[in-house]
Amino acid sequence: MFVIRLGWMIVPLLFLLSCSRPLTCPPEGFGPQPVVSTKQGYSFSTGVLPENRSAFLPLENPADAYAARLWLVDHAAESLDVQYYIFKDDRIGNDFLYHLLQAADRGVQVRLLLDDLTTTDKDTNWAMVSCHPRIEVKIFNPNPWRRFLRNVALILDIETLGKRMHNKALVADGRAAIVGGRNIGDEYYLPESPVMFIDADILAVGAVVPEISEAFEIYWRSEESIKAEKILDGAFTPESFARTLQNFRQINETFEASDTFETIERSAFMDAARRGTLKFTLADRAWFYYDLPQKVSTSKRDNETHLSSRIREDIEKTRESLILVSPYFIPSGPMLERLKAARKRGVDITVVTNSLASTDVAVVYSGYRKYIEPLLKMGVRLYEVKPMQFEKKGLKRRERRQRRMSLHTKLIIADNDRLIMGSANIDPRSVKLNTEYLLEIASKPLTTEVTNSLKKVMDLDHLYRLAWEKYPRWAANGDDDFYGPVWITREKNETVRYYRPPGVGFFKRLGIGLFGLLPLEGQL
Repeated sequence: MFVIRLGWMIVPLLFLLSCSRPLTCPPEGFGPQPVVSTKQGYSFSTGVLPENRSAFLPLENPADAYAARLWLVDHAAESLDVQYYIFKDDRIGNDFLYHLLQAADRGVQVRLLLDDLTTTDKDTNWAMVSCHPRIEVKIFNPNPWRRFLRNVALILDIETLGKRMHNKALVADGRAAIVGGRNIGDEYYLPESPVMFIDADILAVGAVVPEISEAFEIYWRSEESIKAEKILDGAFTPESFARTLQNFRQINETFEASDTFETIERSAFMDAARRGTLKFTLADRAWFYYDLPQKVSTSKRDNETHLSSRIREDIEKTRESLILVSPYFIPSGPMLERLKAARKRGVDITVVTNSLASTDVAVVYSGYRKYIEPLLKMGVRLYEVKPMQFEKKGLKRRERRQRRMSLHTKLIIADNDRLIMGSANIDPRSVKLNTEYLLEIASKPLTTEVTNSLKKVMDLDHLYRLAWEKYPRWAANGDDDFYGPVWITREKNETVRYYRPPGVGFFKRLGIGLFGLLPLEGQL
């Protein structure tokens, strides 16, 4: 009884602690900001696009992907709409925010829409830029206890706070946009990060960009997007504000003088952009699909807010080949049935996903693992990415071992003439819980280009090929009927077979087995 009474005393106290005081900017703010557009206009060599047509440039290399973002921000003349699921407090996160601040200084209107799952560590910076007269920041689906007991609140209200805005988009002047799988953080762009994500984005110009802008506008004006000044707390004095701004600028000036940033400055994208020789591919058609923001506040069974029907249509109209690349792959329920139907039509299906050793979210593997057998038995070619380690001179052996690459690309190639890219994985979370963006492009040349890039790593040096085979250990003991998954790869120029998930220890495999017994799939 005492514990219950104590709980009722503590809960209101925690609630009061979690409440934010209104953000107060110094009277001067950033001071008078002259509109001086020193960088504007895009030297994209697309020529005059035909009406209702769009052109695209894939961004596979991480240095190119960040360089393209900086190019759009640094050359924007009027507006920047920025929407991300994760915006980290690291070198890339701070540098990107620094460039947004510079754009606002020269007169560009900046709108920054962020999911609230990982924002707290960066609150000081969000508060600082929110004081800029030409920067607006909104937080999507904010956690009411975001400063205290954030994770406890998430567990207690998983039905609401467990649904997140997973979208990623950058739109400049309503004329050019980047969408895809990358968030803002070191691991998406810098090879010296402990984990380097293999990811993909695409730069779009033309008729599809207003569609992306419209989707951003819907999210920006939704009830789920709350002005940052209503959430962030604290009061800047003129002195504290000037000190915060000065420290922020010094940190980023140091980063931009580093060898790491020099790699971005010398990237193939940046070189071609300066020369005006970027090669866009004109598409026959392009469609932009998006979940409605109300998806996070309505029942997960309410399909009216979902874009998942678009994926269903694409799979159902595929007749020859289907390549699915998804780092988190759980083809539960209807998706598995659609894949079965496609195989019955004679569609050749290839799936590429993370191995247990390469994934950054190991619990997802527990949901995927039970689908290995039905996928292989229906004739799906199933591959898992090896935990490729990449080295950097000067690192100790232990540091080199910790460095690995993990698949983060979300990509579908259908019949070699339709390319689908965006933020959505093929898993229950993307279908039912998170909001997502998807860009579908009808273009055989572009699809061929992306397919050829994918084929360069579609070998046993980079992947495990899975098969359903007889286990020789049990066959040697007289049990000829014991079959299971086999991971086939190449090591030191020899073909090797593994009869358990390779590259991980006993306890990790045990943990995944135990997680597989829990009813977690709907949250994965």
